[in-house]
Amino acid sequence: MKPEFVIRPYSKTEIALLYTNKTMTPERAKRWLSHEIEVYPGLKERLKELGYKPKQRIFTIAQMRAIIECIGEP
Repeated sequence: MKPEFVIRPYSKTEIALLYTNKTMTPERAKRWLSHEIEVYPGLKERLKELGYKPKQRIFTIAQMRAIIECIGEP
C-alpha cells in the first residue's frame, strides 16, 4: 500500500525524485520537472501567480497544490 502523499513545502529535487520514482539522477529529475512545468497548459502561469521564480529551490504549499492539480500526485 502506497503511503498517503502529504502536501507541504518540497525542494525541487525532492519532489522531482518522487515524481520519477527515484529512477533518474537528481539533476535529470529536476530537468524533467522543469520540462513538465513548461509544457503543461497553464501550470507555469499559475505558478508565477503564486510567486514562483525559476531559481527558487523550494515549492510553497500553494505551489505544490497547483502542481498536483495539473500533474497529479507523485
